Amino acid sequence: MMATAALLTGSIQLMGYTYAWPLWLSMVVLTVIGFSGMGILLYAPGQITAWSVYGISIALAYGFGTLNSMTSGYLDGSAMFLINFAGPNALGLALGMMTLIVATMLFASHFDKNKIIPLQSFTDSERSAALVVLVATTAGTFIALATGQLGFGGVQTGSTDTVLVSPLASLITSCLTPVTGVAILAFANQERSRTRWIVIALCLLLAGTQVTQGRRLFLFNLLTLMMAFFAARGIKRFVTPRTIGILVLTLITVWGASRFFVSMRIAGYSLPQDASIGQRLEGAVDVIRNPEANGLDEHIEQNQSTRTFLVGYVGELIQAYERTGRTTGGDLLILNAASAFPTAIWPGKWRVIMSLGSDEIACHRAMGLPAWDAGNTVITEGLCDFGWTGMLLYPVAVVGLLTLVNFAVRRMSIVIRALVAFATIKSLLGVEGVLTGYLVDLRNTTLLVVGTYLLIQAFSAIQKLPLMQHARKQRLERLQRQAAGGQ
Repeated sequence: MMATAALLTGSIQLMGYTYAWPLWLSMVVLTVIGFSGMGILLYAPGQITAWSVYGISIALAYGFGTLNSMTSGYLDGSAMFLINFAGPNALGLALGMMTLIVATMLFASHFDKNKIIPLQSFTDSERSAALVVLVATTAGTFIALATGQLGFGGVQTGSTDTVLVSPLASLITSCLTPVTGVAILAFANQERSRTRWIVIALCLLLAGTQVTQGRRLFLFNLLTLMMAFFAARGIKRFVTPRTIGILVLTLITVWGASRFFVSMRIAGYSLPQDASIGQRLEGAVDVIRNPEANGLDEHIEQNQSTRTFLVGYVGELIQAYERTGRTTGGDLLILNAASAFPTAIWPGKWRVIMSLGSDEIACHRAMGLPAWDAGNTVITEGLCDFGWTGMLLYPVAVVGLLTLVNFAVRRMSIVIRALVAFATIKSLLGVEGVLTGYLVDLRNTTLLVVGTYLLIQAFSAIQKLPLMQHARKQRLERLQRQAAGGQ
């Protein structure tokens, strides 16, 4: 039903893009699809596919994002035409193409029988491996934070103008969400024990570290973990005073985390470029204490009004493409591949990166636009590389690749399948990400999967030792005697 609605709306939008009412229709329909789809992802996690996650994410990012900018009251509701350089016709074409891409994703999800979140039970060996990976990830995260390898926004900033991402920071950023998701899936139904409380504490600590990495990363992490929780527990016992209270507390936490992250960003304006997270945290406290003097509320209001207007940049590219008819011919694909591949495999990749610069530099140079920092996605990269064809082909290729990866591990341990599933969900929730990000996430997830597989094999071998079998037998007999005594 949602796919059909998106297809019809997108067709109407593209046929009537010169009028205002199809634009409002597209915004409303995509918003409804986005929020209703997100509800399905949360309450029916067994039906999740890579296609559905990305389709719903695009609907929220471009549908609700545009509606929010149009109705936020920023500059009397005219922000749409004042914060970008695209005309109404180009914006109509952009939103129409987004709606058709959403329809493509949802139709593909309907025919994809590979539901990515596994719902089977964990064995003792698998649960032990999940716990070890969680502890290792927590240790790695705090080591990266303490040594400055994982800085504000996920980067390591030196005293020069160079911004680097360390291998440890890259691995942590990619793997933190899937690791915590697997831990919740493995222990959510366990009886209350010391181990279960340790898992809860570690998951909360890791979620807290996301506040320094970005508001969207924190929100995507939270959504993924909620999917993991509902996949393990279901929704039958959800509507209780306790769970409703937890939900309210979660919403308050999200609001507070978002406000605190913006405070850290404002504090950074008066700090050195290589300022540590500790300095930013201290500065953020001062900003929150004096919000009026630092313009905190005004900054948040303007950011929430204009930052969500992602369709504006797509409209600018469409307008430039129609005017010039030029594309990069695949330069961005080469640039992203060079950025994602390790130097050890591709020693000469720096020549490619130096010659092309960045997505915006290469794309805007070909289309005759000045270079500026824009909200790139694989959709805009496809448009820059191969025009209308690339605009549809790139997102389909990315989601198709991740679908194949999930299909490839379908017969492996539930821990492996869950890691790949939550890594996929985490990547696809972030619509505003370039091809490099997906390739790096895939590379890091592969490393995580290999390490976890070796752990599972080690724990399985330990469980087969005669001493462990004897201990397990003794424990079972003790439990049986206790049960008999209780009767």
